[in-house]
Amino acid sequence: MNENKVNQSSQKPSFWQMVASTLLSFLGVSKESRRQRDFEHGNPKVFIVTGFIITLLFIMTVLIAVKLVLAN
Repeated sequence: MNENKVNQSSQKPSFWQMVASTLLSFLGVSKESRRQRDFEHGNPKVFIVTGFIITLLFIMTVLIAVKLVLAN
């Protein structure tokens, strides 16, 4: 079973795995093995772009919620 974990952590993460890692980082939750995989084999451009998109979506959501509350 440990050999399977080693094989998974040494593989290049897929696009969706990198997006999921970025989402989990916003929550502050991640496994050490996932973090190591991302730093060793991940594409930094995907993490940066995904981080900007998630940040913009978060800001837009907060602004919409504030406008809805203040409108009433």
